[in-house]
Amino acid sequence: MIANIIFLLGTAFSIYFGIKFGYTHSHTPPLPFVISSLIIIVGVLLFFFRKIVFKEKINDTIHLVIIGVNLIIVLFCLLPTSM
Repeated sequence: MIANIIFLLGTAFSIYFGIKFGYTHSHTPPLPFVISSLIIIVGVLLFFFRKIVFKEKINDTIHLVIIGVNLIIVLFCLLPTSM
C-alpha cells in the first residue's frame, strides 16, 4: 500500500511538471518523461518481486493502473518527437 501511495505521488508530480514545464524540450528529456520512466521501471520490477515473494494480491490492480498511466505519459512525451 505504501508503494502505491509513493507511485501515485510520483505520477501526480509527473503530471504537474508536464503541465508547468511542458512535455517536450529542445535537446533534453522533459521532466515528466524522466519521472514516469523511472516509475515504470521500478514499478514493474516491484510488481514482479511482490508477485513472487508475497501471496497477497490486494493492491495489484491499483499498481498496474498507476504503471499504465505513467506509460501513457511516456508515450505522450515521445509522440511529438516521432512526428
